[in-house]
Amino acid sequence: MKKLGLIFLVLVLSLGLRAQILIYGDTRNHPEVHRELVEMVNIYHYDLIFFTGDMNRKGTQQSEYDEFKSIIAPLKGVFHPVRGNHERDLELFKQNFPHRSGKSYYSVTSDSIHYIVLDSEKGIMPGTEQYHWMISRLESSALPTILLLHHPVFSSGAHGDELGLSMFLPAIAKRYNVKAIISGHEHSFEHLIYDGIHYVVTGGGGAPLREMKEQSPHSVYFQKTHHFNILLREPGLLRFSTFNLLGEKIHEFTIEL
Repeated sequence: MKKLGLIFLVLVLSLGLRAQILIYGDTRNHPEVHRELVEMVNIYHYDLIFFTGDMNRKGTQQSEYDEFKSIIAPLKGVFHPVRGNHERDLELFKQNFPHRSGKSYYSVTSDSIHYIVLDSEKGIMPGTEQYHWMISRLESSALPTILLLHHPVFSSGAHGDELGLSMFLPAIAKRYNVKAIISGHEHSFEHLIYDGIHYVVTGGGGAPLREMKEQSPHSVYFQKTHHFNILLREPGLLRFSTFNLLGEKIHEFTIEL
């Protein structure tokens, strides 16, 4: 463990403590892996945490949330959860992570970046309340935007686009100033690019890992591994770096703003 600590210290020094946002998700089946991840990320400096969903096995008992909260207690940033399909009881989810909107979808602005958190377990197709809310948020801000939701738009994993999100979200992302769409659900890491927009699938926080099912034509990189991501705000760009639980950087790309 000391050796890993030294590796991470070198990484942090090389980043100049510029790390601002921690992104990870899908921890549900193995709290021991989640604890290891939390211990390792805390060598970084970060202000925000976005969790891409599936923090629980079922999400129907308060004891599940109590366990999850005890694990994330050492995290140093403000925690922003995305609701996953394993947060089955919507009211219980909102009770444990209340937002001033009173809803399970909301937006956050930080460092001139607009983050829109969607609940893909609720209606999100065109014509729904959440769809109209999303469009209103996109139209209300000229800032670069990142969408976060649990179900992926594109994926090489077992689930694929099971909600049909690719039928409308890429067109919306292109129309507005959306730079990336980040999701979970698949228990792996994948970076995809479609029509100039980055798509990230990050579901390696502890749930059982899964192999690639069928490679998406938009896939740039895929790896079956437990992992977390650090998003750095730099002049004119965002730097997205992914690390496995050995402290090794497995992938990195930049998003032009």
